[in-house]
Amino acid sequence: MGRRGILMAGIAVVGLTTAAGCGGTTEKAGASALFHLQPGQCFHSSAGTAGRTVRVDDVSSVPCTDAHDGEVFAVVAHPAARGTAYPGDEAVADFAAADCLQRFPAYTGATYDDSDLEVASIRPDRQSWADKDDREVACVLYKKDATLTGSRRKVS
Repeated sequence: MGRRGILMAGIAVVGLTTAAGCGGTTEKAGASALFHLQPGQCFHSSAGTAGRTVRVDDVSSVPCTDAHDGEVFAVVAHPAARGTAYPGDEAVADFAAADCLQRFPAYTGATYDDSDLEVASIRPDRQSWADKDDREVACVLYKKDATLTGSRRKVS
């Protein structure tokens, strides 16, 4: 697959968030719960991102003009109908990989193979799929072993 294959595991944020307040319970959620992700939104992870799963409570939204670890370039809905059984981690990751790579050039103005960026996804896990009917997948770009400054959105 060209330059380096697909590195979708870079920051696969599966979404563990600790509920605030007295309950002290843990809720799981995918992209829909992570600061209401929108294309063009940038974030920083205090735990770093390369090659690991990032906990949502390690992530904070920042202006793209500040140093940041990732930038959302698309948010898409998995096509499974509400109430459908979770298709499995691999199937959700495969959907995310295909859809995110397809949307990358429209956002950045470059093909994935011609860029210096990596692609990852923030996607629902089994629990958020079932409990919250979460189907949103956020496509994220990042630079391996480096932070970004400024948006990577192409200028029209």
